[in-house]
Order: sequence, then C-alpha cells, then structure tokens
Amino acid sequence: MLGRIHAPGHPAKADHPEAPINTDSRYIVWLLDFLQGQGIDSAQLARRHRLDGKALLQPDTLISAELHRALLLDALQLSGNGGLGLQLGIQRSLATLDQLGYLMMSSSTLREASEIGLRYQNYPGRFSGRSIVTAFSEIEGQGCYQVHVQDDLGPLRLLAVEDVLGSIVATARWVLGRPLPVTRLRCDFPAPAHAEQYRAVFGCPIQFDAPTIQLFFDAAILDQPLPHASPQSAALYAGLCERRSIERNQGDVAWRLSQMIVANPAEPPDLAAAASALHCSPRTLSRKLLAQGWQYQQLVDQVREIHARRALSDPTQSITRIAQQLGYADNSGFFRAFKKWTGLSPSAFRERLLG
Repeated sequence: MLGRIHAPGHPAKADHPEAPINTDSRYIVWLLDFLQGQGIDSAQLARRHRLDGKALLQPDTLISAELHRALLLDALQLSGNGGLGLQLGIQRSLATLDQLGYLMMSSSTLREASEIGLRYQNYPGRFSGRSIVTAFSEIEGQGCYQVHVQDDLGPLRLLAVEDVLGSIVATARWVLGRPLPVTRLRCDFPAPAHAEQYRAVFGCPIQFDAPTIQLFFDAAILDQPLPHASPQSAALYAGLCERRSIERNQGDVAWRLSQMIVANPAEPPDLAAAASALHCSPRTLSRKLLAQGWQYQQLVDQVREIHARRALSDPTQSITRIAQQLGYADNSGFFRAFKKWTGLSPSAFRERLLG
C-alpha cells in the first residue's frame, strides 16, 4: 500500500508517528476529477492506491503526504504532460481552499487577502507551508510573491512549484474579479519543454535560471477595494479558519515554531523559550522536530534565508541593513550564512538577480 487514508476519529499513521498529515479529501476528490479531464482513468488510479470512495466523501478524512505524492507521480507518468503542475494550479477549484478561499474573497483589499493567505498557507495541506513557503513584499512599486522550495520534493519539484505559481494567479483572479496584473516572473530552474505555457498563463517577461522564484505584479492594485468585500463574512470565516488551523497544526510543531521565528528573525526564541511557549520540555520539542525532519537551527536558517532573499531583491536595502534585520552583528557572519544557504555571497546573489 502506497499511502493511507485517515478517517475521522482514527489517528494518523505515517513513516514516522509524528509526521504531519498533508491534505484532506476535498482536494483529492477534486484532483481525481481533474485528472479524469486530463484523459487519465481516475477510477483505476484510485483503485491502484486503495482509495476508499466512501471515506473520501467524508469532509474530515485526511490524506497522508505519502499517498498524495504517489498519486501525483503516477499522474505525471500517465499524463505525459510536463506542464501538469501549471494546469493543476490555474484550474484549481475554489472549493479546495474551503473556508480560506471565502475568507480571502471577503477581504477588503488584495493586500489583506495576501496577508491572510500567507498566514494560513499550510491550511489547505499539500505542499504549501511545508515543502514550499511563499512570502510577500513590495519592491519599488511592485508586489512580489517569493516562493522558497525545500529539498524534499525530488521529481515533484517542478510540478509543485508550477502548482503554487498557477494557484497564485487563479486565487488572485477569484479575489480581484479580474486577472492579476503580472509584470514579470523569475524561476530558479531552466526553461522546461512546455515554456510556452508560461507565457500563456502569466503573460509577462519570464527569466529562467534565476537565483530565486519571484512573481511580480503592479502594486497599485494592492489597496483597491475588492468586489466581494464583506467585513461580517470575513470575521465569520476568520474564526473558522483559525479554529481549523489550530486543529490541523497541533501536531505540526515545525510550522508553529516557524511562525514564532518569523515574528522576530533577528532575535528568535531559544529552544527553551520556544518549548515553554509550546508547553513542552526542550527535549520533547527537539524530539518532535526531529520526527518531522527538522532541527531547531534549520528552522531559524530557513526563516532567515527567505527574509534575506526577499530583502536582497530590493536594491534600496543595503546588505549591512539586511544583516542587522536578521540579527547578525556584522556582515561577515551574514555572508558566511548566506553562502552556506545558497552557494552565493549576498552581493553575488543580488548581482545575478538584478543584473
């Protein structure tokens, strides 16, 4: 058996007893319908992975990361479509985001919707917020969604990145009621065989083999009123999303700890303080992190790397200032850390990025 379905009331089992659950049945049901539309026999695919149709129709059924990845790997092979990830992203149903989708649509502005979407980016499960972390910033009149990718995706890396990029465009279209005014896209991988699809989806200049993944758009749209804005609805869905997020993330200590570090990357809590905040001992916290494939310093480094990449994209910020924002007393410490993370010095990274 390649993976497991976890029905309501039954504890999850995975390769490690404390590995996080990946997604819920709403997405898998939609995914199977989508793949059927791509010419794949989804019923046969479901049987191959022992998916229980009745269990999938229970809204609280959870799907393991192992099963999710196995489905996507098979779909890639069966479809023969290298651009499957882009199609997954741009054709994503709003229903797969559950209450989060309606919360974003009820927001007052795209800025507010973006902040909410990033705060709960691991809410829908799948890769977002775990293997892929998205951040937002404004750079010289441009909004910028930056996508940071972990090293655990293997042959699914391109599909997962394209899925996220396509989802950003699709979600913005739902929220705005019109297309996001994308101005340029940077990708940290070579142009794929289906690069023409990028031009059709994003409609902007595209730079492949860049040192990072960034989607830029005209920031003037960030504070314009949204067509479906509803403060009362937003308050209702915010409460539902917060409760759901707490329920889903109780066992995901890596995500909860990363949010604490994001709040102040220059002075993150030490292990003892973090453990106290999470109501456990330092030893228990270390064990739970290790169960999810993390050590505490790795989480700190990830948060700082994401911040550094985003800040270096802004030519108005000096490298000294960025180092200070991340808690480094001098540039040399920041230089060593950044080169360990990326293989480039901060100045070389910026030069490649900005030309």
